[in-house]
Amino acid sequence: MSNARAATVNKFLEITSTTSESVARFFLGRHNNRVTQAINDYYNNTNLANEIIQKEKSASTGKVTVSPQLTSVFNTYKDPNLDGIGNPFIGIDGTLQYLEDLGLEPEDVVVLALAEFLQSPGEGVFKQDQFLTNWSKVGCNTIPAQRDYINKVLKPKLYSDKEYYKKVYQYTYKFVLEKDQKNLPLDTAIAYWNLILPTSLQQQLNKFIEYLKETEVEVITKDQWYMLYPFLQEYAKDPTLENYDIEQSWPVLMDEFFDWLEEKGEMEE
Repeated sequence: MSNARAATVNKFLEITSTTSESVARFFLGRHNNRVTQAINDYYNNTNLANEIIQKEKSASTGKVTVSPQLTSVFNTYKDPNLDGIGNPFIGIDGTLQYLEDLGLEPEDVVVLALAEFLQSPGEGVFKQDQFLTNWSKVGCNTIPAQRDYINKVLKPKLYSDKEYYKKVYQYTYKFVLEKDQKNLPLDTAIAYWNLILPTSLQQQLNKFIEYLKETEVEVITKDQWYMLYPFLQEYAKDPTLENYDIEQSWPVLMDEFFDWLEEKGEMEE
């Protein structure tokens, strides 16, 4: 690297406080080493920076051996274009075909477990590195092998392992957020709650949704999403919420729901 180039990289690192030279080189390269434009691009596309950093971390932890069979599977579904940082990926069309070949419907809850397993950054996207690495780690190099793993490992685990279920539930929030969204639109949240939450909590969920619609709540924050599952569990155990403590660290939304139930006289035995 020339002295001038090194000085430009160092300036980028200093101003942005990032420590990744790969990130600096990527954004500077997009703007012919113009620092100001590169820095603006960096702040407007932090998701690209995060992908580069994640790729560096994956490389540093050691590579797995990828079977040609698995590479062929990925290539069957990959998008004809590259992603924002120049890497192959499976896009929406490939994803739909992939799910069909696995025998899955897009609205099947186990698709969320599959997306979490393959570290999908969002709906309809599978990145090459995560797809090849994670399937290689479990030795599933063909569609039949992957189908078996989903049906015999991921699906049963989703229903039997509470910590794993919680992990997938929390992952779902980020997974369904669209680009540039900070909070989840209520309609989207309701659709995915109905998909992923246990049917044993349906009655409590329906009442909560009734409250959200009546009070015209428009979006759900990450904290509200994360805490709804344990809140509904408590609600199911204590239908009158007799032991509900507003001093506990529930989101304000849950406190307001509690007040709403009181006003409607639904807290009585």
